[in-house]
Amino acid sequence: MSVNHDPRWDGRRWGEAVWGRAASRPETPLPLRADVVVVGAGITGVSLGYWLSRGGANVLVLERSRLAAGASGRNAGFLLAGVAASYVEAVASYGRSLAAEVWAFTLENHDRLAELLGGRAGHRRGGSWTLAASPEEAEILEHSAQLLAEDRLPGQWLPGTRLVGGTLGGMLNPADGEIHPVEAVEALAQESQVTIADGIDVVGVEPASSGVRVHTSRGELAAGAVVLATNGYSRQLLAELPIDAVRAQMLATESTTPVADRPVYTDGGYVYWRQLVDDRVILGGFRHRAMAEEVGYDEHPTATIQGHLDRHLQALGVAAPVTHRWAGVMGFTPDALPLVGAVPGSAGLYICAGYSGHGMGFAFNCARVLADSMLGGAPPPAWLDPARVVARA
Repeated sequence: MSVNHDPRWDGRRWGEAVWGRAASRPETPLPLRADVVVVGAGITGVSLGYWLSRGGANVLVLERSRLAAGASGRNAGFLLAGVAASYVEAVASYGRSLAAEVWAFTLENHDRLAELLGGRAGHRRGGSWTLAASPEEAEILEHSAQLLAEDRLPGQWLPGTRLVGGTLGGMLNPADGEIHPVEAVEALAQESQVTIADGIDVVGVEPASSGVRVHTSRGELAAGAVVLATNGYSRQLLAELPIDAVRAQMLATESTTPVADRPVYTDGGYVYWRQLVDDRVILGGFRHRAMAEEVGYDEHPTATIQGHLDRHLQALGVAAPVTHRWAGVMGFTPDALPLVGAVPGSAGLYICAGYSGHGMGFAFNCARVLADSMLGGAPPPAWLDPARVVARA
């Protein structure tokens, strides 16, 4: 199927995510000062507003576009445990103890977010599948399930499972779930007792005698502290941060026959899909087919990746017309773990970003531990400390 020659595709929603757009907020006068300025009103920014305001801080969230305009509103709406790599690969990279801690952290993220949402934003926790795309991946997933069980973490290998999109078996991840990402960010914004001002572009931040000077498209203001909740766009404000901008592409179809009873990951996490309650299919991935092209800040889908997605739709047996094609910019760190804490060498400046494709699985809890630290509590875990990679970037 050719993206450019498919007669069912009229291009009207080329670049528009299936989740829609949050409404623009009324124009907010820029104050002269705030205790904390958060840059970015995605899942991280509004979560920081929620947690910091609970501790009594005066918080201003600045967004250059609108709520959830970046990757927070341009993803597949998965809530998964762990990182993109399998548990076996994570153990090899981080060690057994740290891998287990990371998994537990993301499970806690899901628990806390689910409690706050209380069923809003289409949240469902019916688990996810990780399907084996090759015999080698089947072996890795089976071993991962064994290690997860030993570490008392959820995950069950089912070798006889035959699902649409996979015949080599798969791992059932029973604690995973799905969400409407834009509605989730909107719900968090409603819960936050903070000012969120969109349409304001932060163009620079610099240390000052009593905090941080914030330069915006609408003037300057002073802040006691600034948190960059900018994920894949973080280097636009602080070039030394080791967070690479990486594009992910997706599509959505009209309603069709069942192809997934829960969210599906396969091929090392490079291919993924889910079916909404109205039977529309969302399919994403195939970045590994054009790695060099899928970098940078361009949020437009490409014919190359969309062609791979179309062919996978055919393999899944989905003939329903495609209604949306879109992309989002993610932030990847060298070790695929977020950067959460004070930026080394930059007084008053903090970072909460770099989720390496799993922002929904990390952000709410990352914001919590950073807010606790900024309010005088314990620092975030060492594996989140930006100094682990910024110092040698």
